[in-house]
Amino acid sequence: MKRQAYSLLVTLLGFTLLLSSCDKTVEVGPSGSTLNTDDLAKAIAKRLDGRCVGYQLVISVNGSQKSIYANGDARLAQDGNPRSMFVNDKYNIASCSKTITAAALLRALNAKQKTADDLIHPYLPTHWALGTGIKTITFKQLLTHRSGFADTTYGSDYAGLKKLVGKGLIDASKPEKYNNANYALMRFLITTLAGYTVTSLPANANSTTLATVETKQAQEYADDYIDYCQKNVLGVSGSGMNTIVCKPTDPYPALCYQFPKDNGKGTDFGDMTLTNAERGWNMTTVQMAAFLSTLHYTEKIIPKSLSDMMKNDRAGYDSRSTTTDKMGYYAKSGGYPGKYANKVLDGTNFGKNYNAGQLESWLIGFDNNVQVAFIANSQVFVTTNKNDAPNGELAIDSILAAFDEWYKSAKK
Repeated sequence: MKRQAYSLLVTLLGFTLLLSSCDKTVEVGPSGSTLNTDDLAKAIAKRLDGRCVGYQLVISVNGSQKSIYANGDARLAQDGNPRSMFVNDKYNIASCSKTITAAALLRALNAKQKTADDLIHPYLPTHWALGTGIKTITFKQLLTHRSGFADTTYGSDYAGLKKLVGKGLIDASKPEKYNNANYALMRFLITTLAGYTVTSLPANANSTTLATVETKQAQEYADDYIDYCQKNVLGVSGSGMNTIVCKPTDPYPALCYQFPKDNGKGTDFGDMTLTNAERGWNMTTVQMAAFLSTLHYTEKIIPKSLSDMMKNDRAGYDSRSTTTDKMGYYAKSGGYPGKYANKVLDGTNFGKNYNAGQLESWLIGFDNNVQVAFIANSQVFVTTNKNDAPNGELAIDSILAAFDEWYKSAKK
């Protein structure tokens, strides 16, 4: 038998005892009534167990981790060294990295007594050409996907971002359009705001020198972004979190797969250092939960006024909404698709593998001070048909339904 809730690996015995000994009965129900966080984990489990290759989650209340749960597999036999999923398995958390980046940018701005309404252009590489409208973009507009780049992108690497900035704005009215490039650009802004030294371009540099310097700069900006987050965002969130990076580091890393299982080998999505800030951090749900709690229940990263702004203005989050039963929540999702899933655009590729596996991650906070950090390493299928929706459905739908069920069960 594999997994199941709350049984731990020997190497994490101390951590297990810590969680087991904490009080999981908390006054977060209606009118301050009590609920047990293990019951929320069970409500999620009854919806998601067996519905994906594997998943892990951590539930926190008022900034304190209360319950952990894992189900399924982190590595399958075809990749060697198979093992069950657990909350210490690290995954590339994809766009949940954006919440970390948003917090880092706001911290860097605050340290310089700047605000999110200031303009970004003085903090871009000094030799970049600035296209039409670039000098009108504020930090807040990047944070909320209202930069004016719309959905145009040339990738998240140095060259692609330089090209995007050089082309200028696509839509000067700046409607909200989700674009990974908005957050990829923040690694340049954070590095400059924080005062890191980056190789400069000599005057009258020829094309060879330009290429050499830009290659160095690409690495420097990426590394400096990581260093800043390690020291000022992740490192202050928990023990050992100052070593988190944007690539797999385990000898036999946890992997992502297709579901239903197809016997294909899994993927860890590789090293994303040079395209970081919008994606790439390799983390466990324990680490994700620690960051989320530190962000919103302490001022170690940024003042409460700024972390509240992140929630309410969706700066670093995708949604500020309510559950079916009207509990408010904020959430950020991350993911890499497993299949081609658009019948119109993908044509004959529909249903074929896009990646070797799929990843889904979530940072969720509820207005009763409950937070959930979640990772699934494949498609999730609860009610959808794989022939119609090859990438399944969002796990958050099951998490929100479980939350409502749990909340209504509170003892008066």
